Amino acid sequence: MFPEYQLYMKEGDRFLLSAKKRAKNRTSNYTISMDKHDLSRTGGGFLGKLRANFIGTEFTIYDRGLNPKNADPESLSVSSSTVRQELGVILYASNVLGSRGPRKMKVAVPSVDSENKRTPWRPVRQQDSMVQRFKDKDMTGMTRLMNKPPRWNEQVGAYVLNFNGRVTRASVKNFQLSDPKGDPDVVVMQFGRVGKDAFTMDFQYPLCALQAFGIALSSFDYKIACE
Repeated sequence: MFPEYQLYMKEGDRFLLSAKKRAKNRTSNYTISMDKHDLSRTGGGFLGKLRANFIGTEFTIYDRGLNPKNADPESLSVSSSTVRQELGVILYASNVLGSRGPRKMKVAVPSVDSENKRTPWRPVRQQDSMVQRFKDKDMTGMTRLMNKPPRWNEQVGAYVLNFNGRVTRASVKNFQLSDPKGDPDVVVMQFGRVGKDAFTMDFQYPLCALQAFGIALSSFDYKIACE
């Protein structure tokens, strides 16, 4: 019911991040930490969280800052530096027909400038959130990524993608992301199953480990409207 996930570097089996689904939340909510033993929001290793909407089609990745609802109203009028940053959003297309085809997902992350500085997203109103801007097709300050559509393979009887040997098992959770404005063959992130409870995750610029881990966690979460 409330699974826990751990991310390791393949070389040296070095621990990086852990995440756990929180109990007693109306929507799926995962804490992400650098501490594999203490995943509480008050722990020293707490980095942020991933939160979904009720039907599991929209996810937002946050850092460890304050929810605007809990921040001091006076500080918000002067500076919003204490308010949490939005580090990315993941949107899954609803499967209204109930077909067993592959998932369709879109991702947006804050843009990174020539000095490798991420565009800060600290909205204090819902209409300024990354999800809402994405829906309004206002991509100012954001980089959009989309999953590469898999092709049906008659031999294996499934939709497949070329992971160049990095993914070895079929799964609805497998995906590759690319920039629709760039070279479609350049994969920014890929994720897929290699064992019963094991997956590989590869990512590159403009994603950081926290963003990539959050995107991967969204793939694990059950989606009422998609499945």
